[in-house]
Amino acid sequence: MSYFYQSFLCDVKSLFLRQQEENLGAYLYSTPNPDIKDDPANGEAYYLEIISQNLDYYLYKEETQLINDVASKIATYVPAESNLIEFGPGTDIAFKNKTLPFLKEIKQFNSYIPIDLCETYLEQSEEILSRELPNISVQPIKTDFIKNVDIVKNFSLPVVFFKGSTINNLSTNDCINFLGKISQAIKPNGILIIGVDANQNESSLRKAYDNSKVAKFILSILYYINRDLPISDFDPTAFNYEFNWVAETHCVEHNVIAIKEQNFILDGIPRNIKSGEKFHFLSSYKYPMDYFKNIAIKAG
Repeated sequence: MSYFYQSFLCDVKSLFLRQQEENLGAYLYSTPNPDIKDDPANGEAYYLEIISQNLDYYLYKEETQLINDVASKIATYVPAESNLIEFGPGTDIAFKNKTLPFLKEIKQFNSYIPIDLCETYLEQSEEILSRELPNISVQPIKTDFIKNVDIVKNFSLPVVFFKGSTINNLSTNDCINFLGKISQAIKPNGILIIGVDANQNESSLRKAYDNSKVAKFILSILYYINRDLPISDFDPTAFNYEFNWVAETHCVEHNVIAIKEQNFILDGIPRNIKSGEKFHFLSSYKYPMDYFKNIAIKAG
C-alpha cells in the first residue's frame, strides 16, 4: 500500500467521520483512468480549464506576472551551489511561466528538486528542464511536502521556492506549524522564497471561485474517492459545491453539500449522510500581507 493511498484514505475517513475538516486540498489534481470513458476523476484537466477559460480567476495570471517582474531580483538571494527545492511545481504551463523564468535568472545552482504528489507534474518539470537547462541536475520526489517537510534536511544549502497557492490551503495555526518546520529544516543557511495571495475583495473572490468550473474541480474529489478508495454504495453525484467567504479568518471555504440522503461503507465503516449535510473539503486563505508577515515571524 503506497504512502499516497494511505494518506488519501486516512484523510477521507477523518473528514467523513467528522474528525477533521479542510484536509482534502492535496487530492485535487487527480488524473483519469484510461480504462474509464470520460473519467470524471480528472482534477488536472479541470484546473487547466479554470486557468485557461475563467477570465475572473485572477490568481494564476497575476502570480505569473509578479514572478516574471521580480525573478531577477529574487534570484540574487540564491547562493551559488544551492539546491533549489520547489514545493508544488504545478502544471507544465505553470512551470514554464512561473518557475522556469526564475530558474533562468539564477546564475548558478547545484540541482532542482521538485516535490509533489502529482507524478505528472514531476515528469513534466523534469522534461522541460532537460530541454531548457540541460546542465541542471533534476531530482523529483513524489510525496506530500506539507506532511514531509523534513525531506529538505537531505540537501545542503536548501533554497525552498513555494509559489503562492498551496500555502493558501492552510489555516493560521497550520501555517505557523508548517512554516516552523521549514524554518527548522533549512537551518542554518537555507532560504525560503514564498508567495501568498492577499486579496480581500469578496466580489473578486466570488467571481474567481463561485462558478461551475471551480465546482467541477472540487467535486472531482468525490469521483476520485469513489474510484480509488475501498468504498461501496457511494454516489459521488449526490453533492453540490458551495463557496463561502469568511472575512474574519480571511478564508474562502470550499464546501460540499449532500443533496440527498445516502448510506455507504468506507473501509469497512458504515456511514449515513443526511440531505443538506455539509463538508468543508478545503480552504483558500487570503492572508493580508502584514498578517502573513506576523505568521512568518511567529514561525521563525
